[in-house]
Amino acid sequence: MILSFITLAFSIVMLAYSSDYFTEGAAKIARRFGVSKFIIGAVVIGFGTSSPELSTSVYASLTGTGGIAIGNVIGSNIANIGLILGLAAFIRAAAIRRKVEFINGIACFLLTVLASILILHDYVISPWDGILLLVAFTFYIVYSIKNPANSINAPDVTEDVRKAGVHVVFGLAGVLIGSVLLVNSAVAIAHTLGIPESVIGLTLVAFGTSVPELAVSVVAAKKGYFTMVLGNVVGSNIFNILLVLGAAAVANPIFVDDAIAFRSTPMMLIVTALMLLFMRTGWKITRAEGLVLLLSYGVFLWVSFS
Repeated sequence: MILSFITLAFSIVMLAYSSDYFTEGAAKIARRFGVSKFIIGAVVIGFGTSSPELSTSVYASLTGTGGIAIGNVIGSNIANIGLILGLAAFIRAAAIRRKVEFINGIACFLLTVLASILILHDYVISPWDGILLLVAFTFYIVYSIKNPANSINAPDVTEDVRKAGVHVVFGLAGVLIGSVLLVNSAVAIAHTLGIPESVIGLTLVAFGTSVPELAVSVVAAKKGYFTMVLGNVVGSNIFNILLVLGAAAVANPIFVDDAIAFRSTPMMLIVTALMLLFMRTGWKITRAEGLVLLLSYGVFLWVSFS
């Protein structure tokens, strides 16, 4: 039991450092080719910080622990908005650009509705559902890159692409190893304590895989880079729904239990709707609204364990 908790803690630290290494390398490569700041936040860093969720959920699905796979996705999305975006806004309120952040916020909400429909339709995320999500993910990436609102910046020729490539490779390897350790230790803890795997996925695993987003967003908020914070949160949530849940469902059908269907899924819809509402009111997310998001995450944890 104690060994499982030690392994869990170690895997979270490993995921945090490895994904940071991966993200740093990916962002340098993006800057070298003149990718815009929002795309770096939403696509490059969004993918990098979602890599723990991807590897963890796919591995969990392949090993027959689908509760952890879907719990990780939903719990991470709630944590991204309630905990991470809420904390970032509470640190420093920021304005919203209508043509970029708000449009992507709408996309995030609509995709959350789609995921909820797939979950509640027959309480199974099938491989065909997974393929649908992966196709939608492809369209989202193409649209994000080609959208004129996401302007191209001048290439930064000072970035060392070879060194950045090494960061990407070693960071990805660490993420994959950390995800295996995280899932195995979480399953052991769930079985020992008699807690449903979905609850462990919603809380412990989701928080562990959200640590990279938390670290990146807090630092960015302190430096005043709220555009990158919002891009990171929105991009990560979209990646979790389309890529992570899609890939996990293709790997194995995911069966949904009552805790996911009737508690966590509605909570994910509520916090996503709150994010969109706060983005629209005054075209900024205030510190008070950030506090509301933080409180919503506390409510989610209470509901999960009640």
